[in-house]
This record gives sequence, structure tokens and C-alpha cells, in this order.
Amino acid sequence: MPCALLERLAALPHPVGAAEAQGVEQVASNLTEALAFLGREPDGQAQPHLKHWRELFAEREQRLYYVNDEVGYNSWAAPPYFKFQEWALDSQLYGIPLRLARDIYETLDAFLTCHPPEVVYKALAVLARLISNVADCGNSVEKFRSVTVENSKFKAAVWDVPGAAQILFMVGFKRQGGSLSVGGDAPLGPLQAAAARLRCLADRKGHSGTAEHVKPEGTDGSGRPASPFYGQPGFRYQEQIWHCSVCDHAINDGSERLWTGRHDAPHGEYRYLCTTCQDEGCTFNLCQDCWDRFQQHERTAAGCSGSASSDTAAGAAARAAGATGAAGAAGSSSSLGRPLHDPRHAFQHIGPRMTRHNDYYHHGEGGGANPSNPGGNRAAAGASYGRALQRLGERYGIRHWG
Repeated sequence: MPCALLERLAALPHPVGAAEAQGVEQVASNLTEALAFLGREPDGQAQPHLKHWRELFAEREQRLYYVNDEVGYNSWAAPPYFKFQEWALDSQLYGIPLRLARDIYETLDAFLTCHPPEVVYKALAVLARLISNVADCGNSVEKFRSVTVENSKFKAAVWDVPGAAQILFMVGFKRQGGSLSVGGDAPLGPLQAAAARLRCLADRKGHSGTAEHVKPEGTDGSGRPASPFYGQPGFRYQEQIWHCSVCDHAINDGSERLWTGRHDAPHGEYRYLCTTCQDEGCTFNLCQDCWDRFQQHERTAAGCSGSASSDTAAGAAARAAGATGAAGAAGSSSSLGRPLHDPRHAFQHIGPRMTRHNDYYHHGEGGGANPSNPGGNRAAAGASYGRALQRLGERYGIRHWG
């Protein structure tokens, strides 16, 4: 099977050479997976733009995420090409099989999101110190080769935390009575690879060791919009949480329902972004309810203005004489109060997230937030179109379009 995979890679319209594909047969189960690891199109053509990955650390969520500015992509999960490069680097540096390098990476990566951040990083710090002691001395100091399971610090930080001790067994530690120990003849490669990766992760520098820290917006102006709802039920899969600038309502984009398929997950909501304010360097958003209030105010104000312009001279004279009474006062635009925002400003209608494509958060770059088509592609008649009709029905009673 491995040979067959390499042969298929070499037989593509844009052949993948043996040198570039070296090792991919050890970790890829099929051609599609192999091409993703190598950063290639289905026909084998190279994808240079998919190789420009940056690893970042979100300080608010205490999590790693990945950005490709070339294609406007961001994701919590590391892309296949990034991971394969990390595995290959460990394999070359420490002389370990690519599969073992993959297993070390994946074991630690999975552990990062298994528990609250404070538990995870406490365990990583203890594990980094324990494995580094063995690796840094070349496994020549006997006292570093074992740890007592009942040691209070080790037990609280690692042994009692599900999944934390898995990396120890992977690099050669074995349970012997009340201790975990590694043999004096254990290979150094796995220990060195795990130690290096653990040190980077414990220091919050990511798998690459160069992860840039991103502070929440509002502290230094960088990162995603600030919100206390990141990681909370209903928002666990939402990468950007915007709040209404009027009522401070957290606008749910429907990501959790999209990704989990759960019937009780929140439906996505529309967000209305003022592009005039955006062009001036500030952000103003309205939620669905505030947008409806804003529109109702504008319609009422327009009605008052229209009725005033159609008044006859007799009516004007009557008002001057005080004959209109309370009815005239009730219909005046002064009774409406101040509008929620400047009515001269332009707004962009941003619908709920309806696809798993990662261009959702990059509106105006070919995404689904075209102001002339806020509900999605009419011809496709997909979920975006259906959601737009639902909103029209809620607001105006419109059930069919065109």
C-alpha cells in the first residue's frame, strides 16, 4: 500500500516527486490525505498560498489557532500541511519514525483542549521538567529516570488528570510498582522530541515555538472582538463574537448549530455592520431587534415627513390656530426620539453562518455578505436564502420572493 500511494502521487498530472513525498506514506491513509499533507491540489499542482501558515496564541481563550493571510483562513485546528511539516522536522532532528513524531504531536495537541487551561498548562510544565531532565542529561542520571506516582505535585498535576500521563508511556516510561520509570537503555530520540515540544507548549509558544500572542481587542487594539462569551454554551465554535453597539447583545452567528448539528443549539442571527463607520476606523453593529427598531424609526419618520409636505394651506392655518390638538403632536417627528444611529449611514447585512468554509469572517472578499445579496445566492436556494426569507417573514410577513 505505501508503494502504491507513492506511485499514484508520481502518476498525477502534476507529479509529486519521491523527495517531496518522502515519509508521507507512513502517515497518510489515502491519496487525498497525502495531497493535503503536501500542500497540493487534487491534480498534484503545488499550492504555495496554502503553505503560508502562522500559529497564534489567543490570550483570552488560552488556545492556539492558525491563520493564513494569503487565503483569508483562520481555524482552531492546525492545517494538515502545518502538522506534516512539524512531524517531518521532529523526525529529522531526533531520528525517530515519522509515525512516532505524529503520535507525540497529536497526543499533546489533543490534551491541550481536554481540560481547562489552568489544568492543562500546569500538567505541561511538570511533564516538560520531568522529561527534559532525562533528555538533557542523555539519560545518564539515574535519579531522573523515575517518579513516584504518589508524589503530591506529580499526582495532582499529572497522574490525576486524565490523558496527562499518556505522553510518558509513549516515550518509554513504564509503571513499576508505585513508580513510573524509564530504562537506562531507552532511546533518546522520543524523549528529546517530547521534551522540546513540551517546553514550547508549556511556555505558550505553540507547536512551532514561535506562536505570536494575540490580546483581546480593547487592550492593545489587536485580535478578535472582545466578549465574555468565547467558549460558552452556544458560542463554543464561534471564532468572532460581536456585540450590538446599542443593547450589548452578543450576536450568535450559528456556528455551534452548524458544526454540531444539535437541535438545541442557537439559530444564527443577522448582524448589521455600519460600513460608513467602518471606513472611518470605528465599529458599529446592530443586532436583529435593534435593526428592526432602527428601521421602524426611519419608516415612521419618513411617514411624518411625507404627511407634513402634503398639508394644505388650510391645514397649516388650522395648526397655526391651534386646531390640530393632540393628534398633530402625536404625529410629529419630534415625538419619535433620537434614532439609534445616523440614518445617512450605509449598513452591510451579514447573515448567519451557513457553510463550513472559512471565508465567512472575511466579508467583502467574495464571502456571503454582499449587501446586494444578504441572504445568499438566490439561484442556489440554499440555507442562507431560506434564513433570509424567514427574517422577511418575521419582520414584514413576506413568505415568497420573486
